[in-house]
Amino acid sequence: MRKHELTANALLHFPIIVMLGLILIASYPLNLAVMFIFYLVGIADLTYSKLPLYRQRIWTSFGPERIPIKRRDAYFRGYRRIAFGGALNLLMLVHYSM
Repeated sequence: MRKHELTANALLHFPIIVMLGLILIASYPLNLAVMFIFYLVGIADLTYSKLPLYRQRIWTSFGPERIPIKRRDAYFRGYRRIAFGGALNLLMLVHYSM
């Protein structure tokens, strides 16, 4: 995908994503469940990606250098899901504080 195609897709889908996010924020029990699922699946991805390091008894490592190449995608995907859960958490705080 070329750079301008990616930009066009992002501009076309951004309003839809924002509207779905606002609907999700306004529905009380559903937003907590979605936020919890984002956090839980993100932590599961991080654990999966670092499992070979845990088997070698390496408990603290920063960055994806020591993670095998096959599992680096899960590493970045886990942090993205945790970031989405955090963004949803912040949106909920802003929405309910008003």
